[in-house]
Amino acid sequence: MVFEYSYTNYVKHPRTKKLFRSIMIISLFFIVLCIILIILAKLYLPSHLLSGIDISGFLSYGYLGLFIITLLGGTFFPVGSPAVVATAGAIGMPKLPVILISALGYTIGVCINYFLAYEFGIHYVQRKMEKEVFEDLSEWWNKYGIILIVLFALFPILPFNLLALLCGLFRFNLFYFILINFASNLLNSYIFVYLGSSIAALIGLF
Repeated sequence: MVFEYSYTNYVKHPRTKKLFRSIMIISLFFIVLCIILIILAKLYLPSHLLSGIDISGFLSYGYLGLFIITLLGGTFFPVGSPAVVATAGAIGMPKLPVILISALGYTIGVCINYFLAYEFGIHYVQRKMEKEVFEDLSEWWNKYGIILIVLFALFPILPFNLLALLCGLFRFNLFYFILINFASNLLNSYIFVYLGSSIAALIGLF
């Protein structure tokens, strides 16, 4: 792939290449899986079954669950928070609360990584990522700084939770870190919510 070829030009260590390749493969897998499920739902599920779903009871706990899942997604738990946000949009949860809650949850989760690295230093960071990955990310940090933060924040497939460790370790300005993090999470949450609601409209869920 062109994207893979371009980023591997900047990666020195095979461990880092393996990490990013795994991320891309997993992301592609979930995209393909979602497309297949949408097609199957459109073809085989009765329209009256889809349109009759009632989420009023789910809303009692849905927002809290969404917050917890996105918070965990901002740390080191691979819980697929973007898919959960899209699902919230697909089942008809109000868009604005979902966007705000998911953005807040993920931002807090990533900030936890920031503060842990800030407090416990390099030995903690190196326990959370492989040495080769740490060296590559540190080199990118030294070259690109805030551009790297913006790039990782805007693309959910990139491991921003790992980069947050470097931000805390190197004492990146907390205000700018939170601002970039929250703004990008608002944008990503908006995209995933409307993607989910568009999918729901396509298969006749609402």
